[in-house]
Amino acid sequence: MRRLLFTSVVLVTAAACAPVVGASVRALPAKMTLQGVGGVRPGMTVAQVDARWGVKLRLDRSLGSGCATASVRRGGMSGYALFENGRFGAVWFRKGAVTPAGIRIGSTVGALRKAYGFRLGSRLNKYTPGARDYFLRSPSRPRWELRFDVSPRGRVTEIAFGSRAVRYVEGCA
Repeated sequence: MRRLLFTSVVLVTAAACAPVVGASVRALPAKMTLQGVGGVRPGMTVAQVDARWGVKLRLDRSLGSGCATASVRRGGMSGYALFENGRFGAVWFRKGAVTPAGIRIGSTVGALRKAYGFRLGSRLNKYTPGARDYFLRSPSRPRWELRFDVSPRGRVTEIAFGSRAVRYVEGCA
């Protein structure tokens, strides 16, 4: 009887602790907010991003000048992250990204405008005629941003988060 009671106490304790342990580890998929993605924020090291997202990033340093990118694939999210001098600058997702307002890959520009209204800024896309890049900036410091790349047909094709790096056109420029 004591053994059964001991086993029950151990199992109940383990079950009670499991959600606490699991909740302390952040991973993708996660919502993209102006505060970060899955606990990742600009300025973090590669090791910190790996730990928060539960991935092992392999940096491609071929861009030079302290600029590196890494493919990110996990939990239905797919894209790439950009690091400057070993620090996280931004991430772009082409699959699986969603914001707290429900904007996701494939959302319409109308839904984007409805969700964020006058707070959206935009510019013409540098490579695709008729496409636009929309930006939502945090109203307070730090001034991180969400970026929504919208196709000529008015659909979100990519969602990004980051510091000034989120406005880069290619590489670290």
